[in-house]
Amino acid sequence: MAKPTAYYRLFLPCLLLLSACTVDVSPPNKSATAIDAQSKKWAVKFQRQSSFTNKALVEITDTELKPGDLLFSSSLGVTSLGIRAFSNASVSHVAVYLGNNEVAEATGAGVQIVSLEQAMKHSDKLFALRVPELTPQQAAEIKTFAYKIKNSGYNYRGIVEFIPFMMTRQMCSLNPFSEDFRQQCVSGLAKAQLSDPRAGEKTAWFCSEFVTDAFAKAGHPLTLAQSGWISPADLMHMREGDLAAFKPETQLRYVGHLKLGIYIKTGRFVGLTR
Repeated sequence: MAKPTAYYRLFLPCLLLLSACTVDVSPPNKSATAIDAQSKKWAVKFQRQSSFTNKALVEITDTELKPGDLLFSSSLGVTSLGIRAFSNASVSHVAVYLGNNEVAEATGAGVQIVSLEQAMKHSDKLFALRVPELTPQQAAEIKTFAYKIKNSGYNYRGIVEFIPFMMTRQMCSLNPFSEDFRQQCVSGLAKAQLSDPRAGEKTAWFCSEFVTDAFAKAGHPLTLAQSGWISPADLMHMREGDLAAFKPETQLRYVGHLKLGIYIKTGRFVGLTR
């Protein structure tokens, strides 16, 4: 029994490094009784890369959205594919729904207010996550912030710095036994590799940075980590049933998919997706 255990301990870190996948391994409950077999087992939890978690896929329409919902998307373009490859995730962009068919987002053109139809047209896949207990007043504050910085620039410098950071941060996944260690490790690398502009000096945002700042300005922060450290994938992993790289202040709730995308449609066709 000792040899298989030793092989497992050697193999697991190698697997994590090669796959760049975050895993959490929880020890069995020491206070459990001998007859409580379930609690004697080690719990292994993988970070979920799919756009939906262990729950069944849900298709929704725009009428089911609420102001403040986060809209995650990906496209079939080279830029989207590159971002997803570096971040090892199924999303490359995040925006926020303002209500009344309006979406606020930061793209190469800067911070923009576009229609939901435009956002859907430019996406292959689009799904929504909801911030529980977000008040109408906070949703209104998000909209106010979006209009205040509308037409601001795009944070190209932040994106350039993010590329090597997304690669080196994968080392933090090598310890599957401590969520606190992984989060502190990622935060430490972010402090060392990424710029730290003061909030009052900001004139440009990238997509997830804008969304993170919008919720912070509204008094309902998604995380206490600096907004310039956060990628679209980081926000997605702050949902229920997932493993977050940065400690979330609230767990996002899956609402549903507005567009399934080619990969999910193909998965349905061959019977891999419900």
